[in-house]
Amino acid sequence: MSAGLDTGIGIDLSVFGSIGESLSRVASMMENRENRRRKLFEQLHQVPITCPDIAINAGAGALMMADTLSPKAGYMWSIRRLATTGYTGGTVLGYKNGMVTGIGANAVAVGGEAVAPFASAGVLTFGRGELLLDQNDQLIWTATGITLAAGNTAGIQVGGSADCFERWLLPEYLG
Repeated sequence: MSAGLDTGIGIDLSVFGSIGESLSRVASMMENRENRRRKLFEQLHQVPITCPDIAINAGAGALMMADTLSPKAGYMWSIRRLATTGYTGGTVLGYKNGMVTGIGANAVAVGGEAVAPFASAGVLTFGRGELLLDQNDQLIWTATGITLAAGNTAGIQVGGSADCFERWLLPEYLG
């Protein structure tokens, strides 16, 4: 015999109470999930990747600026787009980490991982988590065999965008 109230027509009213409790739990879980989604959304934003032009001397140049080409302490970047413009010939290569030695035509990147090769001016896109920079990582640029575009005396322009988020969000971001 059921412990619930029997209406006399075979319906146990305790079933409705149980259904109500279950719906309440589901509503609470959905609210918690929505609050978590909002918090994650606030912690993730896209930042522009900007830097001074790569100065070209005798067809070559390099640029290393950790303060503008890397995430700040406690954050990570997931590079989504990189673009180079302002030249008609030569090669521009983006590295993850390493360092630049030499000046002008003698500037070379030492160490690091080549991650963004540009055989000509153009745009590279990356998927989520494909090119991650942690708080101590940076982008470094080298250019060789460069012919600047007509009228360009400034150098090679480099830009792009990255998803920026706090380090603790990495599993969520990749998930």
